[in-house]
Amino acid sequence: MKMRVSHPVLRDFFDQLRFAPIPQKKKQLAASEQLLMILDAEREYPFDFIVYRITGYRPPEKPEQHLISGRDLMADLRVWIARLSAELQLDASEQDEAIFTVEQLAARFSVSTKTIRRWQKRGLTGKIYIFEDGRKRMGFTQSTVDSFVNDHGELVRQAGQFTLLTDPQKEKIVSLAEELTSQRDYKTQNELVLEIARLVHRSRQTVRSVLEALSQRRIDSPVIPKSRGRMSSKDTAQLYKMSQQNISVKRLMELFGRSRSSIYRIINQQLAKELFNKKIEFVSNEAFSESDFEERILSVPLEKVLPKKTDRPALLSRQQETDMFQRYNYLKFMACQQRSQIKRGQPRSDRLNHIEALLKEAEAVKKAIIEANMALVVSIASKHLAAGGQMSELVSEGSVALMAAVEKFDYARGYRFSTYASWAIVKGFARLIPSEAKRPDRAGGADFANLPVNLRLEQLPDIMAVEQAHQDLQTIIKNNLDQREQYIILNHYALAPEIIKKKPKTLKQIGEDLDLSKERIRQIELQALQKLRQSLSPEQFDLLTG
Repeated sequence: MKMRVSHPVLRDFFDQLRFAPIPQKKKQLAASEQLLMILDAEREYPFDFIVYRITGYRPPEKPEQHLISGRDLMADLRVWIARLSAELQLDASEQDEAIFTVEQLAARFSVSTKTIRRWQKRGLTGKIYIFEDGRKRMGFTQSTVDSFVNDHGELVRQAGQFTLLTDPQKEKIVSLAEELTSQRDYKTQNELVLEIARLVHRSRQTVRSVLEALSQRRIDSPVIPKSRGRMSSKDTAQLYKMSQQNISVKRLMELFGRSRSSIYRIINQQLAKELFNKKIEFVSNEAFSESDFEERILSVPLEKVLPKKTDRPALLSRQQETDMFQRYNYLKFMACQQRSQIKRGQPRSDRLNHIEALLKEAEAVKKAIIEANMALVVSIASKHLAAGGQMSELVSEGSVALMAAVEKFDYARGYRFSTYASWAIVKGFARLIPSEAKRPDRAGGADFANLPVNLRLEQLPDIMAVEQAHQDLQTIIKNNLDQREQYIILNHYALAPEIIKKKPKTLKQIGEDLDLSKERIRQIELQALQKLRQSLSPEQFDLLTG
């Protein structure tokens, strides 16, 4: 059984418990087993309930409460119990009841060890014990086994009816394989396995195991078709990488010994995995759910939405901003919708291609927005050279702030992106501390002279207004907050009016400065932000807290 916790919230929680003392871990192990016994696979459980049942500690309430399905929780709890028991070095001989190994259980119920492994996934919970031979192995208590048999009696009964193959039965399967392959040319072992399984009334896996054992004894035998087996994750990743490098499918078939359909299936599965791991964020809008919205937005060709290439790029007009951000966020919204409909086991290539096309178009729109606003970055950076910063560092920092602003901007709120981006860039510069700002040989003037001319616009609208607004923010904070609140906001968000800005302080650091607890500083900050919300414009408040 793969010893990995799947749910990210549970994985982080269990990782935090690794540092608990041994006596506490023993209590957590017992509590985890008790929790597992009361869970219902069809229900959902809040995260704070899980924390309380395992640790006895009730976490502070959070605005967003994670709900975890009972099925996922049960699977991850079994993994956690096995891992925790391995750390505790449990001695099988010192337990209050009998402990059975996987092999002992298989013999007791006349099933294979693989069946026991399957039972583990169905609810048979085991722990890691140290047995008499000094080895660590999975073990099951008598009470756990009895409980599983009581809950899954029919499953256990049916499994016991499938007796292990005798040697004569194995020889019969081998004889059938040789007889059938002499009469017909089987392209794959799977075709042969299916026919033999039907004739001997055994499972395909049983027949396959016998044939694979024969293949190992008779490597050069032309009678039994060679089983390709399941590809390793390493080979699968290599195949996908080569396909992305435009290696032909025919060549991949030769290199990996797979059929054309298998090659396409593996490529699609890897692409689906890549898409599921990709973080796709967008600013939602109620209009996205309207039935005709897709036709209204995407029926316009992309080239008509993007601004024309010129030697001297200008800022986007209000209508261009609206059109481009509307399209950008809707494309990613569509990609998320399509991704949710992917079947992980058998992803459809047309759906995968559609998602890739949506994301590719969204990236083209984002690139155009950034290019159209790079002049904004350069202009604001040039006004901060007095702080001693190097121009290249300022432009780099401003570009990062600009890209983040593209992701967060909500076109539906009515204000201009150029204003919002300007605020984001100014805030980014406020956090920047050039490592060698005071060196006279790194003043930065030479860097600015070498920048392309087409990035420096003599007349860039609203920049002075933005700079003035940045200073207005200081005034608003001073006029609306008391001295302690001012100190917290200015230092936590790095807004103190020095020429060379300092890094933002953590709440803990501010608490040490004011001789208050971190939680008390958080409470005061929330009160201060409530006051500022009444006085700041929406874009100012977004950028202050974002």
